[in-house]
Amino acid sequence: MGVSIEEVKRLREMTGAGMLDCKKALEEAGGDIEKAKEILRVKGLAKAEKKAARETREGVVQVKVSGDKKRGVILEVNCETDFVARNEEFRKLVDLIADHILSTDKNRNREGEGKDIEDQPFFMDTSKTLGDVIKEAIAKIGENIRLSRFVRIDTENSLHSYVHGGGRIGVILEFRSRGLDGDVLRVVQDVALQIAAMRPEYVSVETVPDEVIDRERRILREQALREGKPEHIIDRIVEGKLRKFYEEKVLMEQAFIKDENRTVKEMLESSGSGIEILRFVRFEIGGL
Repeated sequence: MGVSIEEVKRLREMTGAGMLDCKKALEEAGGDIEKAKEILRVKGLAKAEKKAARETREGVVQVKVSGDKKRGVILEVNCETDFVARNEEFRKLVDLIADHILSTDKNRNREGEGKDIEDQPFFMDTSKTLGDVIKEAIAKIGENIRLSRFVRIDTENSLHSYVHGGGRIGVILEFRSRGLDGDVLRVVQDVALQIAAMRPEYVSVETVPDEVIDRERRILREQALREGKPEHIIDRIVEGKLRKFYEEKVLMEQAFIKDENRTVKEMLESSGSGIEILRFVRFEIGGL
């Protein structure tokens, strides 16, 4: 089966493997990019997994939480240049979009892209839509501007927000605790810093989908077989490497950035704060 150069380039961006290796993997996988990624990993040709479904762009990640910590939104708004990303008018627009998402009931517990909500009446002036407000900003600022994605969370628990690097990375997390005193908020802030820096994908081992674990086991087993490992020790090798997967991808299993001798789970337990992390969303400019 023939594959296009665009497909090959996309697989290369996602895996860091060579062009020829990507082409062969896609041909072997019948054009299925997920199967091709597995083939490259089994062969040891894929570098650290990259999330490059979206090209890197300029812009801002904004996170906003209501005063009672029950409503929050994280969003990415993109523009063409870093100069505009730092522009006060652009930042005001991003703030208005965040306020609109938070103020519109239809957006409760919703996630999506700008096109999903651009027809909504603008919360400050219902004679125009959110899309109209963005178009007005484009005309004024002189660059293309796009709301790429957003997630709004509504909860009976509590939310915490963190923005890093002037808006390059943002985190919103939902947690349950014995209260909201200064000690609790300091611990929650440490967890938000952890998420921003270490890019976990799951809260706990229990929240990793079965299909993800099955896929990892399959890939690790095939890798061990290709390396010529004895059959009777392969299961032990697979489980050992799966532990490394958890330590990289699972928040509670990661080494705590402020004390690498403890995991995040151990840090939370020793804090005495009774904090339980329920979920989180992490955005980074460029779709990461």
